[in-house]
Amino acid sequence: MTRKPCWGIGLGRTGTVSFCAALRLLGYTRVGHNPEFHRLRDLDGGADNGVLIFYKYLDFKFPGSKFVLTIRDLESWLVSAEYASSIFPIKGMDDDTPIMRRMILYETVTFDRQKYIAAYERHHADVRRYFAGRSDLLEMNLADGDGWDKLCPFLGLDPPAEPFPHDHRRP
Repeated sequence: MTRKPCWGIGLGRTGTVSFCAALRLLGYTRVGHNPEFHRLRDLDGGADNGVLIFYKYLDFKFPGSKFVLTIRDLESWLVSAEYASSIFPIKGMDDDTPIMRRMILYETVTFDRQKYIAAYERHHADVRRYFAGRSDLLEMNLADGDGWDKLCPFLGLDPPAEPFPHDHRRP
């Protein structure tokens, strides 16, 4: 069976590692977590900032794709985003890809609570506006327990025997 590409377009720290692991368990073989742009054309799924900033491109380039907006409670996400920002700092002015991604998404390269709140609200609103009236977007809150019961019917696949992955859990 040929699977339509499936892209996780939630912000980092919303279960993107778990989402990629779930795609692999469902038989997706070319899945990228936070891939470089040039790798997208060779993937059939992926998630995190390297995917979500290009979701409109992916929608055009891969007709029939499925998109999953992974979400998380704002306050919980802010704690986790601040943690991630502290353990993955920008290393210097030559750290082009992380700088570009953070500036596109957050308009800052360091954690700034107000800018991150604005980015969270802006991204969710834009995704919902873009996919309004379509059936190829699913919202999942992995932190609250969404799993195979939501994802598999959306993709038209049977759930695997393994439990839904919850990898890379941190604050």
